[in-house]
Amino acid sequence: MKNSQFKPSYYEAFTNLINHLTVYTCSLFATWYFKESYISFLTIPMLGLISMRSFIIFHDCGHNSYFPNKKLNYLLGSLLGMFVFTPYCWSYSHSNHHLTSGDKENKLNHEYNETVTTTLKQYKLFTPFQKYLFNVGRSPYIFFLVAPIIKFFIINRIEILIKKYNNHPYKQNIYVILFDIIVNNIGLYILLYNVNQYNILYHYLCSKSIGSSLGFMIFHNQHTFNTPYVVTHKEWNKKLSGLCGSSFIRVPWYLKYFTLGIEYHHIHHMNASVPGYKIHKLHEALSKTNDLDDINCLTMAKCYHNLWLVLYDECNNKYITLDECNNK
Repeated sequence: MKNSQFKPSYYEAFTNLINHLTVYTCSLFATWYFKESYISFLTIPMLGLISMRSFIIFHDCGHNSYFPNKKLNYLLGSLLGMFVFTPYCWSYSHSNHHLTSGDKENKLNHEYNETVTTTLKQYKLFTPFQKYLFNVGRSPYIFFLVAPIIKFFIINRIEILIKKYNNHPYKQNIYVILFDIIVNNIGLYILLYNVNQYNILYHYLCSKSIGSSLGFMIFHNQHTFNTPYVVTHKEWNKKLSGLCGSSFIRVPWYLKYFTLGIEYHHIHHMNASVPGYKIHKLHEALSKTNDLDDINCLTMAKCYHNLWLVLYDECNNKYITLDECNNK
């Protein structure tokens, strides 16, 4: 199998981008045109879905996998970052996620699972009030709505600066990180100012909330399922982190355009240099071998169930719900 056929391509990247920008522009125009109509109940979610796709392209740029050229990835990633409310420096932190996913003893002090960070033992040591706050905050109806806003709009602009200031081993220096944040803040202000001029600021923010919530649900399911891959640093390896620690979500055909291949997360964690517009081809090629025999396939029903997995049971190596915790 030739790896070159799965590398980024200028032609496919620009074709994909032009298509994306066309759909995004039409969705934004429809949101404005029908802003005072009941049709906005359709146009707002549509804009939310295409915004989620924007983040996936932004994510590929951060891996330098959308274009073959690093500078083009940085330019497009920085521009899209304004539309997805996330500075490009997020990708510097995200690269550590790929180096540590499932490694509970990693040297980077990065969470081995970014959406389930509390163990059953830790939960049992909580005070009644702490348990109450945790139970409320980890309700899927609240967590997947609020957490993306806090994480991407606030924490991503502060945490990486603090960590770098405290000599965290990011490759980029603190001035590059600060530049990315300043550029994103200025671009975001200009964007929201202009959206407000067309009287669709609330429509736009609502669509962002829908897109970020759906994206966060997908991210949760990419690494939170049973049986999990949570191992010691010595046991951890990149291939198993992909095959066993990352899922393959069976997305319905009518949503595949919006997910842009991110559902093949097992492939992405094995080789992040494969762009989303080619990852399906690599999955199909590997499916003809024995390499994908042990992957975790998730249906939409399983994904829905997994939203209630909020604690990691270290003794039994499984993620559990609060109901399961209370029955122990």
